[in-house]
Amino acid sequence: MLPRKWYPLVSNLAPRINLMQVLSPTGKELSFLRFTTSTTTARGALSLAAFLLLAIAPAIRAQSGPRPEESLTSLTVAEQYLLAAANQDRANQGLPALRLDPVLTRASAFHAREMAEHDAISHQFPNEPELAERGSNAGVHFSRIAENVGEAPTSVIIHNLWMHSPGHRANLLDPNVNTIGIAIVSRNHQLYAVEDFASTVEPLTLTQQEHAVAGVIAQAGLQVTDATKDARETCTMPTGYVGSRRPWFIMRYTAASLDEIPTQLKTRLTSGKYHQAVVGACSANSSSPFTSYNIAVLLYP
Repeated sequence: MLPRKWYPLVSNLAPRINLMQVLSPTGKELSFLRFTTSTTTARGALSLAAFLLLAIAPAIRAQSGPRPEESLTSLTVAEQYLLAAANQDRANQGLPALRLDPVLTRASAFHAREMAEHDAISHQFPNEPELAERGSNAGVHFSRIAENVGEAPTSVIIHNLWMHSPGHRANLLDPNVNTIGIAIVSRNHQLYAVEDFASTVEPLTLTQQEHAVAGVIAQAGLQVTDATKDARETCTMPTGYVGSRRPWFIMRYTAASLDEIPTQLKTRLTSGKYHQAVVGACSANSSSPFTSYNIAVLLYP
């Protein structure tokens, strides 16, 4: 599904807004980006594949408490207004405040300068990376990213235009994002504004990923043993397993959050058939700008 874009038919002197929303690596809203399962029985092995087309849950909750002072003082008055107005509108809807991300703000500033230099609003200019790549190049780790851009004499006008446009309003009030980057560049008495929204994914080591998933599985009453090299190698395989001990069930899945496990795995954990589990994590073999976790769970009697 292609990102949504809107180009209003107005003159260059009038306020202009535009939006782009990239929901996920595949363009669809996904909770578990993919998962596969394998069940081993006395008669042989059976492989199943399924995809859950659900809304992405936030990878990390927006941090509460005051933001670092240097992050706020680096914003202009106009940029501070956009941040305050966005979070006020979210609070009015019972949504958590967005955390100002200085790394995402650098990506926003790069694009705001491009718009001012071109005297135009767009989400990508010639020889400029597209939104997701721009965020990744800046060093942001995310499973979801979206963008609002606008041009007007004041930031008050820009925010009001965004809030009265369904697509821009949806980006501002998206419950599935937790960080924001804001940048404004002035040219010829016009402000070129960029707001980038992201659902950030915490960069974790393989061991940290395995411990997080093991904690969720342990709550179901299973004994979770330490990850092994075989479990990690099994994670990298599309089917089958590595090692001399045959698991009764294997699930491989990719997700943006480690707080939840796939529903089918939950059902297996509560079936009473399995009493031991091993979790293996592996790195993504992909050049995608989106960040996710690759996990394999091996269940034994």
